Amino acid sequence: MRVPVLEAAAAVRANGGRMTVQRRLILETLNELGGHPTAEEIYRTVRQHDPTLNPSTVYRTLTWLETAGLVSHCHLDAGPDGEHSERYDPVTPVEHHHFVCTGCGIVIEFEAPELAPIKAAFAAEHGARVERAALTLYGVCSACGTPSEMLCLEAD
Repeated sequence: MRVPVLEAAAAVRANGGRMTVQRRLILETLNELGGHPTAEEIYRTVRQHDPTLNPSTVYRTLTWLETAGLVSHCHLDAGPDGEHSERYDPVTPVEHHHFVCTGCGIVIEFEAPELAPIKAAFAAEHGARVERAALTLYGVCSACGTPSEMLCLEAD
């Protein structure tokens, strides 16, 4: 899913700002990278096009995109070293969740409609309004392990 540049430009104008060359470059880079890049990955890619760009500009722009409802961030422990990272993702109309392979670090998005009754039950019990849920599963993807190896991992 991509963040529409025109929608972002309209949101910037609605908040009294303007779509600067740097903001557009960061947005286009986020779209180009796809997946769930970190701010550092976005910064490294953007610097190839504009060596004068500061990391703070990338962070401010990502924060602005999140405030505008165009991007969300999630915290994932990815890869074999389990390194914690904040990753960015375009907002989609359908809530999605993540599977992270502890072998290669690949992130797979999936929907989990089964969470709807859990959210509803929580809201009813606590008088709360649940706005969203974040579920992250960790394990070994099919490319990193054979089915028999995966069964052994589950038994541990």
